Amino acid sequence: MSQTHVKPGRGSTPRTPRWVKVFGIIVIALVLLFVILHLTGNSLGGPGSHTPPSSGHENTGGVGGPADADEAARTVEVITLDTMTFEPSRINVSAGETVTFVVTNTGQAVHEFTLGDAAMQQEHADEMAQLGDGMAHTGPNSITLQPGETKQLTWRFGDTGTLEYGCHEPGHYQAGMRGQITITLTQVPTEVQQP
Repeated sequence: MSQTHVKPGRGSTPRTPRWVKVFGIIVIALVLLFVILHLTGNSLGGPGSHTPPSSGHENTGGVGGPADADEAARTVEVITLDTMTFEPSRINVSAGETVTFVVTNTGQAVHEFTLGDAAMQQEHADEMAQLGDGMAHTGPNSITLQPGETKQLTWRFGDTGTLEYGCHEPGHYQAGMRGQITITLTQVPTEVQQP
């Protein structure tokens, strides 16, 4: 019995293994997922949420970073008002100091308290512009408050300089809803500051 061997002719192609096809489909699906998430401004943290990069607890230089409330040397109460202002509008802290901000929204509009330098404020404003109404937008340097709500944000301050706290709800920051934090080398009294 003779054996016939068939040689591939012109136009015939070798078969691609099934695992290569499956791997290719998975890669394409993942790429599409990340493109969609990037274009919509969402993250893998869940629908409608974003979290700015954390400065980390170990960061004590620059603007500082988030800290645990039990590390705070003092508490500063801040009120958000529908007149597009904060009370107080200026706060003094010491370099390296950890402060818990207790922020209360006494108005009828949603407000937020976002702490950072000019670059961080702009980054948060850009993120807010990409979000739709009613989307959650909190992070290590930002809290959102519904009318009548009180929340806390604890921050360990870094180098001397000036930071801002602001509200980036549509039109609020542009209307002047921001305050100033001055970071100095001198020790600030540890008693509670109230508006």
